[in-house]
Amino acid sequence: MATISSLNVSAVTYFSVEQIIVTWTPTLNLCKDDFIGIYFVEIPLEKACDYFDYEFVQDQQSSMSWQMINLRRSLEFRYYSRDHNCTGNYTLMAISPNIQPMNYNEPTHIHLAYGDRIEQIFVSYLTNSSQYTPQCQYGLTPSSLIFYQNGSTTTYTASDMCEGKANTWGPQTFIDPGCMHTILLEDLRPSTTYFYRVGTDAHGWSSIYSFTNRPAKKDESIYMIAYGDLGLSPVEPGAKSTIDRVTARVASKNITCLLHIGDISYARGVGAQWDAFMTQIQPIAAYVPYMVGIGNHEYDHKTGGDKDPSGAMGPGGFQPEWLVTL
Repeated sequence: MATISSLNVSAVTYFSVEQIIVTWTPTLNLCKDDFIGIYFVEIPLEKACDYFDYEFVQDQQSSMSWQMINLRRSLEFRYYSRDHNCTGNYTLMAISPNIQPMNYNEPTHIHLAYGDRIEQIFVSYLTNSSQYTPQCQYGLTPSSLIFYQNGSTTTYTASDMCEGKANTWGPQTFIDPGCMHTILLEDLRPSTTYFYRVGTDAHGWSSIYSFTNRPAKKDESIYMIAYGDLGLSPVEPGAKSTIDRVTARVASKNITCLLHIGDISYARGVGAQWDAFMTQIQPIAAYVPYMVGIGNHEYDHKTGGDKDPSGAMGPGGFQPEWLVTL
């Protein structure tokens, strides 16, 4: 069993996607499956496997870097090691100070989508509160956001979900998803670049982003990126390289829009994984409309079909023979 005295952190507050460094003194009695996990502070200390995420500790390792996601709650790191010569149950060896978001209402998950008409764009984002009316300020230069539009807010709870993990509360199942804000921008000029930010004076504003509206002429060239089956890095192989390549393309070329044709995040009812996925795509989706289709992983419930907003027939969703037998 490992023996360490403390877990230290480089910061106790953070903004989304900032790094926190966790450090400790290397142990001479490392078990091969020692790990450091990140936990909601309310999780009992004996629940070693009820982490949000974790990473195994390597021999002589003394630090880890974690990219933080704003989950709108207090978190802590814990070091666990097995007893009885590394074959027994996990025992808590050390725990970090509590860490929490610098701003629980930091605008996150910022993403764009097309409206029904050429002159429309939806701007969406997430915070922890519905107390104030969400707003988007926008304009033709980043220093002159002279237009604004208010939006609406919604959320959902575990009882709204169809089945399984999605309607059970827990760090690896359903968590409070926060408040989702949507704002419709109208009367936008075609083929015109706009700069914008979202938020409120009371809760704070996002950084300034930009988008170029779609062209009006049907014969005008457009540049679209399309892919499917994109999960969360590093859980799903290939996700990081895809995100890196698409982010670079969006930054260097006037991409008109992106189409994610289905199988989005592979969260499978794990609410915090949706937070991680939306954070992962924000460097893309905040700049180009991120349009989505329904894949089988968005439609593979067996019960709870009455809660399916698509109005599909039957008590369950997409259940082909090959899926049932997997």
